[in-house]
Amino acid sequence: MKSPLHIDTLHSGLPRPLIEAAFVVMVLAAICSYGPVNRWLLTHASLLLGLLNTAGMVVMYYALLRGMKGLAHPLTVLWWIAIGLNLLDFVLLCLGEAALGLSAACATALPLIYLPLGILLLVWYRGRLGQVGLWMIIRILIVNLVPVLFYVTGLLESQWGLIAMEVITIFIDLWYAWTLRRVLV
Repeated sequence: MKSPLHIDTLHSGLPRPLIEAAFVVMVLAAICSYGPVNRWLLTHASLLLGLLNTAGMVVMYYALLRGMKGLAHPLTVLWWIAIGLNLLDFVLLCLGEAALGLSAACATALPLIYLPLGILLLVWYRGRLGQVGLWMIIRILIVNLVPVLFYVTGLLESQWGLIAMEVITIFIDLWYAWTLRRVLV
C-alpha cells in the first residue's frame, strides 16, 4: 500500500478573495446558528439564513473539488454530492417552515456523505488536507450528537446546558471553517 500523500495546500484556481469571502460567510453562519438568532432568521429572513448556511460551504467544497482534481484520489463524486445536498438544503430552507421536515431529512443525509468523505481524506492524505478530513468527521459528529447527548442527559433543560451546547457547536463550526480556509490559501 502506498503511504498517504502529504498535502498542505490545494490550488483551486479560484481567486483568493472569493475563498476569503466564503470563509467570512462560514463564520457568520456559525454565529447565526446561535438558537435565538437562528429562529429569528428562519422566521423573518429564511433566504438570508439559507445563503449564510450554504454559500460559504459550497464555495469551499467547490474549491476543494477543483484543487484535488490532479491528486491520486480526487473524491470528485463525493464532493459533488456534498455540494448538491448543501444546495438542496438551501432550497428547502428558503421555502421556510413549510419545508422544515424535508430540510431535516436533507440534514440527516449529510453525515452519509461527510463521514465517508472525511474518512477517505484522513486515510489517503496527511497534512492540512488530512486535517480537513478529521475535522469534517468531528464536525458532523459533534453537530449531530451533542444536541442529542445534551437532550438525553437533561442538560438542555437548564440555561447553562443550552449555552454550553451552543458554544461547543459554534466553536466546532468556526474551527472547521478555519481548517478549510488553511488548505485553500
